[in-house]
Amino acid sequence: MTNDATHDRASFEQQGTEFLKANLGGESEYNYAANRPPLSYALAGRILTTVLEDGAVRVRHRFTEQQVEWEMITGPSAGDHDIRPYEAFELAENVFFVSFLARDHESIAMAVDLLSGAVTIIQGLIEDKDIVSRVLKGRVEEVGTSGPVGHPPFSLGGTRLLNEYAHNVAYEHIYLTGVYETWLGVRGPQAGQADTEEYRSFKIRDGVYLLYWNEKILTTQMTFLFNFFQGQCVGQVFALVEGQRVHNTIGARTRLIHTKLSELPDVLHLDVYSGV
Repeated sequence: MTNDATHDRASFEQQGTEFLKANLGGESEYNYAANRPPLSYALAGRILTTVLEDGAVRVRHRFTEQQVEWEMITGPSAGDHDIRPYEAFELAENVFFVSFLARDHESIAMAVDLLSGAVTIIQGLIEDKDIVSRVLKGRVEEVGTSGPVGHPPFSLGGTRLLNEYAHNVAYEHIYLTGVYETWLGVRGPQAGQADTEEYRSFKIRDGVYLLYWNEKILTTQMTFLFNFFQGQCVGQVFALVEGQRVHNTIGARTRLIHTKLSELPDVLHLDVYSGV
């Protein structure tokens, strides 16, 4: 029997701290990037100019293999620019997850569909030792002037999955409704811990979904792009732990346990899983 004391707030925060420290870099027995999809360099040499939904703000991104130069072309911050390292992952044909720090206190996670031109950005800002998240929607000028602006909100309610980040790290996600999800540590530094968070999700394509949440106890923004058809996800961790900023990409093999999504008829729906 597990002692109830191991599930109090202090132990929760300690296990959460261990999770965040494992994503600070350096040596750790837990590698949350072991099953991360491969990096993509397909954006190198490209310029993507995003027009945000109200049309008043335009931001340009110039990609090399290792860096992105962003520049605010119009809007209240016109003229702001910087050059930063980035990571990109192609989770479906011409669908990219792009992660970088625009500024030391500002995180960007972009889902870009270069077929439709739609862009959804999850922005995280460190303010007063907290993280404030915003969703920005737009479209890529270089793809065309017509088409969707951002991606529509979407409910993953009724979907349950297992994310295996490494041989010794696994979590369940249980999407209870279109607003609430529960994560459960199955293996790794948060094994046995769970919490229920408010999440927001967006449909990129059938089987491909972007979502994020901000944890209630830890100062952490979690952002994921899933491809259920390929059984993959890539994620971004943006957090504060013991005065240090965490900004890292992670990834997992994703196994659906069950789902109510009718658009996924060819995905294996498991009633149980084994080997955990």
